[in-house]
Amino acid sequence: MTSIDIALVDERDSGWERHDPLFRVYLHDAAPGATGGATATYDVRGADVLQVIDWAESQVRTTDATTYAVALVRDEWSPGQSDMRRGLVWLVGIDGNTGTALDEREADALARMIARRADPVAVPAADRMPPLR
Repeated sequence: MTSIDIALVDERDSGWERHDPLFRVYLHDAAPGATGGATATYDVRGADVLQVIDWAESQVRTTDATTYAVALVRDEWSPGQSDMRRGLVWLVGIDGNTGTALDEREADALARMIARRADPVAVPAADRMPPLR
């Protein structure tokens, strides 16, 4: 596992907050031991991150060859660009179709995505999501 840094901070250092996050969920239909493959992508709004993880977990329980990743969708001004660009902040996993991991953190994220097939995240009952309609 890669090193994790935890630091005490002043909670007043943020300048804004949002209460309507947009999440993007990637479901990768991958071979055992891999994360890449055909990908179904969903945007989820009106839920918090635990609910989104629960929904993603419920989708991968149907097969042992699926991995998932969850990202926060952000629209920001791109440096050197004159328009807003959509970007992703990875919260759980990374894009399973990245190919070869570029660094130790990516390799670790991909390995943990595969491990979640057999050892899913436990989400409390109060945060469980209804199935996709």
